Amino acid sequence: MSHLGPHTMSVADAALMLDVLAGPDARDWTALPPPPAGWLADLDAGIAGLRVAFSPTLGYAAVHPEIATAVEQAVEDLADLGARVDPVDPGIADPLEITTGLWFTGSWTLWNMLTPEQQEVTDPDFAAQAALGAELTSLDVQRRIELGSQLRQFMERYDLLVTPSVAVPAFAARAAGHSPMTPESMLGWTPFSYPFNLSQQPALTMPCSTTRAGLPIGVQFVGPMFADAVVLRAATAYSQLHPVPRPPI
Repeated sequence: MSHLGPHTMSVADAALMLDVLAGPDARDWTALPPPPAGWLADLDAGIAGLRVAFSPTLGYAAVHPEIATAVEQAVEDLADLGARVDPVDPGIADPLEITTGLWFTGSWTLWNMLTPEQQEVTDPDFAAQAALGAELTSLDVQRRIELGSQLRQFMERYDLLVTPSVAVPAFAARAAGHSPMTPESMLGWTPFSYPFNLSQQPALTMPCSTTRAGLPIGVQFVGPMFADAVVLRAATAYSQLHPVPRPPI
């Protein structure tokens, strides 16, 4: 379920990093061959005519009003660039418990590779995740497969799906163990990212505005499986209209 992805200051740099990261490695039996032309090839092709689904909540998320307004404006900008935008939800239920179930199972696997002495000094959140991970059933795995099938069929109608990046403004970092470990406390603030970790779809998030308090707001572009180039094109087109703001240092 984990995926590698670059954090960069520009879309072009992200494409260059993907050229490096996407190379096949025999140690990873799921690795795919790289694209023949590399990820920079079509960055400036624009998005005129692209079929874009705009889902402000994915059908289940509660989104802060400032974020909702900013992302709606970003989608209007995509339409001005020539995209054909439909407001539509993909028709999925919140896969939070599928995500954390698989995540916690990984924690449980790692936990059992540690000695009792090592377990005594681990992060309390990791220990709590491992305890929950012992409860995963085969039903969670099957539900992930069904989710992937739903999203793949939905994306047959669209070239791109647009959502907010996260549901709430940035909050203060807190120490490990500050609250009981639950799916909601772990990932409830980011309901737009984990569905696409599960479905293995390419996704990119970039700034689109700020809150009244000056905190960043992001918009997320999601493509069909293996359509990374389309996601990069959309992000390039948007960034040319709205260059990423650089705060004074």
